[in-house]
Amino acid sequence: MLTSVSKRTMSSDTPPDGDRPSQSSGGTAGGSQNPTYQRYLPLVRRITMRLVRKLPAEVTLDDLLGAGWLGLVEALRRRTDVMDEEQFEAYASHRVRGAILDYLRSLDPMSRKLRGASRQISLAIKTLAAHLGRAPEEEEIAGQLGLPVETYRQLLGDVAQADMARIELTDLVAPATLPDAGPDHIVSRAQLIEQIAQAIDELPERLKLVVGLYYQEELNLKEIGLVLEVTESRVCQLHSEAIHRIRAALEDDSPVASRPRMRLRSVP
Repeated sequence: MLTSVSKRTMSSDTPPDGDRPSQSSGGTAGGSQNPTYQRYLPLVRRITMRLVRKLPAEVTLDDLLGAGWLGLVEALRRRTDVMDEEQFEAYASHRVRGAILDYLRSLDPMSRKLRGASRQISLAIKTLAAHLGRAPEEEEIAGQLGLPVETYRQLLGDVAQADMARIELTDLVAPATLPDAGPDHIVSRAQLIEQIAQAIDELPERLKLVVGLYYQEELNLKEIGLVLEVTESRVCQLHSEAIHRIRAALEDDSPVASRPRMRLRSVP
């Protein structure tokens, strides 16, 4: 879980010192008076607001905005002349989200252990799918991990809060507008998107609904909970399970059916 987060005193609408360009055409240097930053402020805030809703109260909006500005600075530095506005916004969104998620990952050393647990969950799903020839049930995944179902559900929620980068579908695919993206990258990305669509289609109906409501309808976890008549924390667990199933489906094929049952006793 995220703990001991230092508070920043920057204004929510102002980039942190040192992160502003020294000059912008047609405007003064840095801060809220910089036309370039004013132009992309809504993008940074939109991404930040979407992420902050899922985090503990210790993580403030200003914390995430500060990290998001760093991502925007990097995007602006790497912008190329061939990018039109739509392409740049897609690329900048990727950089902003990545910077925020990197910041969150750095806050808590527990996240490293939970990332290991996350990989074991994906491996358990992949192993069972290869052995059973179908998508495994929740009880089967928990059994493969050597955990009671309730403990498995709690682990999914812990992973979701400790390492958001592993449970965000939009971060599985980098945008096609990266400055160094060539034809091979674009083709690979298209293939990956097709694989993700297929993996989503093969999800259990309840998990498929969660993914649709979250990414297509853009409901937050609380709103999805009202639709499903479950708690917000349970939606978080369902979303985490859906992403782990998708990740397992995207992994390279390899002979896993004969692997021994793993036991994930606890995450210290």
